[in-house]
Amino acid sequence: MGGINAQDFINELIFCLNEKDIVKAKALLQFASDSNVDVQVQKMALAELAKGPENVVFSLLEYLTKIDISNADVQESLYDLILDKAYGNTNLVIEYIINNEKRTRIQFIRAAGDLFLEETIPVLIQIVQGEKDPEIIIPAIKSLAVFRKPEHIEVFASVTTHSDTDIIRAAIFAIGAMPNPQAADTLISFLCEDETINKLVVQALADKQELYDLEKITLLLSSPVTIIRDTAIDELINMGKKATPLLTKAFQNAEADYMVHLITTLGYIEDQAAIPAIMDIINTQPQDANIRQAAYEAMERIPSPRTAICLVQGLQDPEESVRMSAARAIDKNLSKPLVAGLKNIIRDKSTEAVLTIGALIDTEATNIFNFLMGEESFRELAGKHITEKASPAIRKAFLKNMASIGQIEFAKEIASKITGNTQAESPSTMKIVVVDDSKMMLRLYQNKLSALGLGCEIYHRPEDAVKRILSGKTDLVITDLNMPNISGLELTTEIRRKFTRTDLPILMITTQSDFVKEKEGDVNVDASLLKKIGINRILHKPFSDTNFKEAVCKLLPFDPCESE
Repeated sequence: MGGINAQDFINELIFCLNEKDIVKAKALLQFASDSNVDVQVQKMALAELAKGPENVVFSLLEYLTKIDISNADVQESLYDLILDKAYGNTNLVIEYIINNEKRTRIQFIRAAGDLFLEETIPVLIQIVQGEKDPEIIIPAIKSLAVFRKPEHIEVFASVTTHSDTDIIRAAIFAIGAMPNPQAADTLISFLCEDETINKLVVQALADKQELYDLEKITLLLSSPVTIIRDTAIDELINMGKKATPLLTKAFQNAEADYMVHLITTLGYIEDQAAIPAIMDIINTQPQDANIRQAAYEAMERIPSPRTAICLVQGLQDPEESVRMSAARAIDKNLSKPLVAGLKNIIRDKSTEAVLTIGALIDTEATNIFNFLMGEESFRELAGKHITEKASPAIRKAFLKNMASIGQIEFAKEIASKITGNTQAESPSTMKIVVVDDSKMMLRLYQNKLSALGLGCEIYHRPEDAVKRILSGKTDLVITDLNMPNISGLELTTEIRRKFTRTDLPILMITTQSDFVKEKEGDVNVDASLLKKIGINRILHKPFSDTNFKEAVCKLLPFDPCESE
């Protein structure tokens, strides 16, 4: 304890307080630092100060904020005592905020907000607008925000262009704490090309949890700026079932891309309350294939066997991706009426039956197979699809599944028909990585690449794909744009930290409105934007086999199309 007698120290402090001798008390308290006394003596000193008169103690507390005290409990006790003695000493609080050491200023700036001292507002505004030190500005912003006065929005807005990210964060969240719609509108006006600001704005709107702000977040799903849209999606997903009525309400008059994002977000929330609205979309069969696909993918994530029979129509959709999404949804929503409906479809061996069985097999809809094995038409069409059309990976998975449900002889029969004339069992040595949060789309890409004689590695989680891409040889990355947690753009950013566009090409799959610009009525891909963000080529959904083949073959170092 540095040679200081603890009891003598406390007795002397008590004497100074009784005599109201501030000068002598300060001289004594200079020895209250870590280097002179231990924590217990510091706590005893604070206990005695708590008993003293405010007009004496408050200036002593201010002095203690300048002393080196590292123990967190002691620091907290000191701050609590400051709060306790500050009432009636507002003028001193203001004085200590203006004219003092940095550490002391910060303590009393915090106290101004915690105690709701409105007289300190002019000083806090002066600090926010005129101070240069972020460690002073940020607590001033937070304390000023406590008063929730709409006229302070402009004050906070004035520092959102500051070079310090933490100041920007504090200002944006301070605006978000305001109780009026003007705050949300102001935040929306900050949205720009800056990824950090965009994320902060959306998070601030979500934190407020007021209807007007949440409706604004929902509307951001229609934003053409990917990072804004993706951040809004993540926040709505985190919000959970509370977001469901906002999303379903937004269905009305929503444009195609906006509708896709609304439905996709509902799928990730997995709220049964969203099923009627999604089923209405399925039953009306929208013209846009992306909307139809999003609806079936959502129904895969929100199982509802009672409405499952309505999903069967998706197996006859003209778009392969929609059929496969419907197949996966069906496999998660099995019911007796649904099984009966499927049996009726496949019995006539029509084109619709062929498409249905192909979709079920290619998406590995394993739950339904056991119910269809008794149908001779299924066995015939399934055998034909496996031997003539299925990729090696799908073929292998199907045969394994047949064996697992006791259909060993059937599996052997199909295996015996597989010849070297079907798709190659040893795909090209090209290393292709495919990333998509939709397992159905991963299978679709796998099948299409297999048809080109190409193999691939598929990843459902972008974070796993990043590790693989950065650690091993890769010739091409195919990734979806809109994925939760890590978007296709964020994935691209990580890849470009190590590989250039020449070293490792990236094919981005997205909807029609992303990365396009319109000039005199013509819509074209914005090549300059693609180069800026590191993407080599965009493929818009829905795409044909020819479109996919052309995009892949152009990006690979060896063109597999030339060998066909």
